[in-house]
Amino acid sequence: MFLRYLKVYRRTIILSIIIIGLIIVSSVTKGKTASVTATLAGIVMIYGGFTFIMWIIRTPVKKEKDDAA
Repeated sequence: MFLRYLKVYRRTIILSIIIIGLIIVSSVTKGKTASVTATLAGIVMIYGGFTFIMWIIRTPVKKEKDDAA
Protein backbone atom coordinates (compact mmCIF):
# COMPACT_ATOMS: atom_id res chain seq x y z
CA MET A 1 0.00 0.00 0.00
CA PHE A 2 2.93 2.32 0.71
CA LEU A 3 4.20 1.85 -2.83
CA ARG A 4 0.83 2.88 -4.23
CA TYR A 5 0.90 6.16 -2.31
CA LEU A 6 4.53 6.63 -3.28
CA LYS A 7 3.57 6.46 -6.95
CA VAL A 8 0.75 8.96 -6.44
CA TYR A 9 2.86 11.51 -4.56
CA ARG A 10 6.07 10.99 -6.55
CA ARG A 11 6.09 14.53 -8.00
CA THR A 12 5.49 16.11 -4.59
CA ILE A 13 8.25 14.06 -2.96
CA ILE A 14 10.75 14.89 -5.70
CA LEU A 15 9.81 18.59 -5.53
CA SER A 16 10.31 18.59 -1.75
CA ILE A 17 13.72 16.92 -2.06
CA ILE A 18 14.81 19.48 -4.67
CA ILE A 19 13.67 22.37 -2.46
CA ILE A 20 15.51 20.99 0.57
CA GLY A 21 18.66 20.42 -1.49
CA LEU A 22 18.61 23.92 -2.95
CA ILE A 23 18.10 25.50 0.47
CA ILE A 24 21.00 23.51 1.92
CA VAL A 25 23.28 24.43 -0.98
CA SER A 26 22.34 28.10 -0.77
CA SER A 27 23.03 28.22 2.97
CA VAL A 28 26.39 26.42 2.75
CA THR A 29 27.88 28.25 -0.23
CA LYS A 30 28.81 31.90 -0.60
CA GLY A 31 28.65 34.45 -3.36
CA LYS A 32 26.95 34.00 -6.70
CA THR A 33 26.24 30.30 -6.19
CA ALA A 34 24.29 31.05 -3.01
CA SER A 35 22.20 33.71 -4.67
CA VAL A 36 21.46 31.55 -7.72
CA THR A 37 20.45 28.52 -5.66
CA ALA A 38 18.33 30.69 -3.36
CA THR A 39 16.57 32.14 -6.40
CA LEU A 40 16.00 28.66 -7.84
CA ALA A 41 14.65 27.46 -4.48
CA GLY A 42 12.23 30.40 -4.48
CA ILE A 43 11.06 29.65 -7.99
CA VAL A 44 10.52 25.97 -7.13
CA MET A 45 8.59 26.94 -3.98
CA ILE A 46 6.36 29.28 -5.98
CA TYR A 47 5.71 26.48 -8.49
CA GLY A 48 4.88 24.08 -5.65
CA GLY A 49 2.49 26.57 -4.09
CA PHE A 50 0.81 27.22 -7.42
CA THR A 51 0.30 23.51 -8.09
CA PHE A 52 -1.09 23.05 -4.57
CA ILE A 53 -3.59 25.87 -5.06
CA MET A 54 -4.64 24.43 -8.43
CA TRP A 55 -5.07 21.00 -6.82
CA ILE A 56 -7.35 22.52 -4.16
CA ILE A 57 -9.43 24.32 -6.78
CA ARG A 58 -9.83 21.23 -8.97
CA THR A 59 -10.65 18.80 -6.14
CA PRO A 60 -14.37 18.09 -6.10
CA VAL A 61 -16.25 18.87 -2.92
CA LYS A 62 -18.39 16.20 -1.36
CA LYS A 63 -21.92 17.55 -1.11
CA GLU A 64 -24.10 16.45 1.75
CA LYS A 65 -27.80 16.08 1.21
CA ASP A 66 -30.00 18.37 3.27
CA ASP A 67 -32.36 16.59 5.60
CA ALA A 68 -35.99 17.41 4.91
CA ALA A 69 -37.62 18.59 8.11
